[in-house]
Amino acid sequence: MLKWMIYATIMILITMIYKKRYRVINKILSVKWMRRLTVSFVMRIPSVREKMMYETFK
Repeated sequence: MLKWMIYATIMILITMIYKKRYRVINKILSVKWMRRLTVSFVMRIPSVREKMMYETFK
């Protein structure tokens, strides 16, 4: 019974975050150090970095 409640709670949280994903992203990116961390993480992905550099210096 406890496992079922944990799974149900996790699924409800995932659903809520998915429905309000843009609000969550905006809240995360409004904090300066979180924004810097996110950008540095994303720029480590080669395909994203190449596309960004191409679009920037086009």
